[in-house]
Amino acid sequence: MENPSNEKVSIITRAYNRLEYTIKCIDNIIKYTKYPNYEHVIINNNSCDGTTEWLNWIKKNNIEYFKNVRVFHMDKNYGDWGGMIKSLDLISKDSKYIVQFDNDVEILDNKWLDKMVYALENTNYNIIQLKRIGITKVIKPTNIKDISYKNEKLKIGTIGRPVCCFILKTDDFRRYEKSCSIDLIKGKTDLYKMLGSKTGKIENLKCYIMDGNHTDFVINYTKYPHKLIYSSKNIR
Repeated sequence: MENPSNEKVSIITRAYNRLEYTIKCIDNIIKYTKYPNYEHVIINNNSCDGTTEWLNWIKKNNIEYFKNVRVFHMDKNYGDWGGMIKSLDLISKDSKYIVQFDNDVEILDNKWLDKMVYALENTNYNIIQLKRIGITKVIKPTNIKDISYKNEKLKIGTIGRPVCCFILKTDDFRRYEKSCSIDLIKGKTDLYKMLGSKTGKIENLKCYIMDGNHTDFVINYTKYPHKLIYSSKNIR
């Protein structure tokens, strides 16, 4: 499948408080996602800072701008990875691909999703992730190779467990969901090992950490203060 641009993609974002991040994340996805068939699923992990009320406002008013956004409220905080696992019961039944998209990152390439789907289908990797900009410790991929995407070259190499923003096939996630730990780090590690430890990182397709330490700031980039960072914890 060289160009599966009509297959459904479910972008999953978990939210626990930090409303400022969630608003900007949703807005960023809407503005920069030109892929024709996607849904942005927000898993609200029982927030108590106004996130619930704002998301309910989206649902209640049926605003065209938010037409691809679907909101689900959890009865407790299931944590980052627990929220991902919960989402499998809530996404559209025809979803072929799942994207984990953290609520404190943004993208600035309007073909980002097209490129991720293309890379997943045209390499031997079972998971494809973007390069994070704004972290101090960078893991360099190995065995970097070029693949052609239209008039561009995507540089893809091998890394360990996926983080931040990555895509995989929905069926692959469903196959192993019950075997994955609910813990954030262990859960992701379990998944990529079960899928054959094949994670590819696109070195020249970036996502930006909103509160990160950027070395290549973009025009009009908004950096949130570090005091807004919270310490997340999975709760069974």
